[in-house]
Amino acid sequence: MKILKFVFMIFLTQLIHAQEKQQKFQVDFNEIKGELTSKDLFKKDFGRYDGYEIELFEGEAVNFVAYSKEFQPALAFVNPKGAIFQHSTANNKNFASIITTISASGVWILYVIGDEKSSGSYTLQTAIAEPAALSLSSDADFCVTLDFLLAHSSAYFLLLENLALTERKLVKLNDAVDAFIDDEDGSYNASYYDGNELSEADAVFKNISEKIKSCTGKNWQMKSASWNKVEDYREKSVTFTEKSSVKTRYITIAAYDFAGAAQKFKNRFSVEVKINRKP
Repeated sequence: MKILKFVFMIFLTQLIHAQEKQQKFQVDFNEIKGELTSKDLFKKDFGRYDGYEIELFEGEAVNFVAYSKEFQPALAFVNPKGAIFQHSTANNKNFASIITTISASGVWILYVIGDEKSSGSYTLQTAIAEPAALSLSSDADFCVTLDFLLAHSSAYFLLLENLALTERKLVKLNDAVDAFIDDEDGSYNASYYDGNELSEADAVFKNISEKIKSCTGKNWQMKSASWNKVEDYREKSVTFTEKSSVKTRYITIAAYDFAGAAQKFKNRFSVEVKINRKP
């Protein structure tokens, strides 16, 4: 049973979060590199497995994902009373996931499972959010909404993108026209302008950049890039990068000029905000 390393990582993350004065929402993320071998325990009708103990609290939301290139993993989540609370759905895509809300406080066990012949390395990702990080007040101002999104970026939005666990609709940054989670890189994206007036695009770009600058503080580094050509379009940006060795989150405000682009766009200019955490 893998216990100490996993639990310690969670407690350490919580301690770091507690020391961040601006952190209003608690979302933890951990990634563990594991391996199933012939030395691991095997149980008939269950499989060969590794187990991880996690202390959880009622109302928290969790998203567990296991990946392997060498075998088809499965996950089983056992409650403090020793009963299987949830089992991952079978698939043949070399990953397994469990997304749920914790029903009782206590020490839970998460099993990574293979069949009798399974062996090889795997990656286990765990995202855990406290109840207060699962919803956002409708009157939240820009900085509070940004804090909420940055908290979820720590876990690559694994919990925010599951609408059944949160508000059943994706939170939008204040005054954004649209928002979505990018399936390719897991980033949060908010659209602020889509039109044909350069002066309007510049005004929106400047306004959003100044708002984000006022929210981030001294723990963030700002870098600007003026208009320059990228492939067949132009782009300018302001990027805020967190000064942290634990998790490096970033916010990019970008303005695009699609004049002359091979792909046809409805409008010439757009302004977007991207939030994510570096791998």
